[in-house]
Amino acid sequence: MHHIIGFVVIGAALGGISAAGGGKGKVRPVLRNLVKSGIVARRKIEAYRTAAVSEAQKLVDEARAELDQPRTEHQA
Repeated sequence: MHHIIGFVVIGAALGGISAAGGGKGKVRPVLRNLVKSGIVARRKIEAYRTAAVSEAQKLVDEARAELDQPRTEHQA
């Protein structure tokens, strides 16, 4: 489903430009800005994903270290 959203956005933008009477020369800059925005969004999502994976790995390491400590009882 998320792959379709990009096409819907581009189609909506092109439809809006066509309805407003824009020519071929006006479509290219709009599409270029849409592509650039998509690239920036992808980079931000990748950065958030990397941070989330890193934080999850830290939590796993802390939990393992806590479980490896010699105790008679472990708290869950």
